[in-house]
Amino acid sequence: MLLESALTSLFADPVLDHRIGKALGYPGWPQPLTLLPAVAPELITATVLLSRYLSFSVQATAAVVEAVARHGWPRVDRDGAVAADAVWLLMQHADLAQDAREELLAEATRAAVTRWIDGRHLALLVDRAQSLRGDPQRYGTIVIVRDEQPRFLYPLDGSFAEIDQRRALIGMPSLSEDLSHAYSPITPYGAGRATLGNPFKPPPRGVLPRPAVQALNASAEAVPDGAAPVYLAATLQHRNEVRRVREQLPQPLHSTARWLDLDPLTRASCQFDAGIALNRLAARLCLDDVRRSKTVIAMGMTRRNAGLRIEMGCALAHGIPVIYVGQPSCSFDMLPEVVVVPDVEAAIETALSWAGGKARRDRGRPGPPCCPLSVAPCRGHPRCGGATTGVDMDRPTRSVQTASPTPSTASLVACSSAVRTVSATRTS
Repeated sequence: MLLESALTSLFADPVLDHRIGKALGYPGWPQPLTLLPAVAPELITATVLLSRYLSFSVQATAAVVEAVARHGWPRVDRDGAVAADAVWLLMQHADLAQDAREELLAEATRAAVTRWIDGRHLALLVDRAQSLRGDPQRYGTIVIVRDEQPRFLYPLDGSFAEIDQRRALIGMPSLSEDLSHAYSPITPYGAGRATLGNPFKPPPRGVLPRPAVQALNASAEAVPDGAAPVYLAATLQHRNEVRRVREQLPQPLHSTARWLDLDPLTRASCQFDAGIALNRLAARLCLDDVRRSKTVIAMGMTRRNAGLRIEMGCALAHGIPVIYVGQPSCSFDMLPEVVVVPDVEAAIETALSWAGGKARRDRGRPGPPCCPLSVAPCRGHPRCGGATTGVDMDRPTRSVQTASPTPSTASLVACSSAVRTVSATRTS
């Protein structure tokens, strides 16, 4: 929670975020936030939450290094997965004790070969140490998603075949198999274990304490007067496409989706090694931004993932109508509050008509039961006194000619084509 709070305080201040990122070598060779006391000590007290996290990190580093040096690495078979994960997480962030940590890696290597510790723990620790020295990765574990593709944050030490040999020695899946899960958390700690090659092991049965509800302390930019707030929901894989959709939103539509600004390659608040803390920050931003919207456009460009389903559920629970791009696949899609459209451009036209804006194309999209964005009665639902279409037919509309899209809609049409292609082959 300390790291999540520290990252939130940086994300809320883009100027400070940029200063810290520059001090840590972003975007060329990014270094972890835990090194900030060594490279820019004047910034460690920039926010109270950042100072609190870094102070704890220094204390935890000293304690865990001393404990491992005295007692050895915890073994999964003897000490349990929870203890092993916890020690790894602390050691992974013990960057201010790099020399002492590297001395302990020899024992960790032997333990990983005999499967006494998780091979992924060792691989991440080794690649972390390599990156701090400016050397290439030996196991290829530090990966981010960029331009819809997995990208190694630091270069690799050898070919895929050579790296796969090293991985096999410590019980890890091949590099290609791991890359197929690059959009999922592959952090070997708790709920971050979310793939077949990095499975989650639930704790022993028992009564667990009720978790405290933590509020998001990252104030959002106010929605401009007269704007219609719209949340854009999609998978991380299509972030850049959705960014282009955001840039093309016609007035009065205004995006509330701050997840589009999360970028581990350029922002220290989204640092590459934050793991679960960054996932939590992203989740809180999404839930908060859904609540701030009046309409959700959910883009099912690929088979819908769990995150997209939760965002839609959050919207429906708060009485916010959803425009879903794709084919219906579950009972929630059949609720009257959900309107299903074939492509992104149709979704934008629908949201625009609900907002009372000037429709660009007369597509005749149906409106939701309550039409919260409408400035005139909705014509698409009986409850609103409408008849057949959510577009206000008293407003002028354009002809449905798509053969020669204008430059302002070209990227939207490209996105729409991708959606139609996927939808044609999608199954429920």
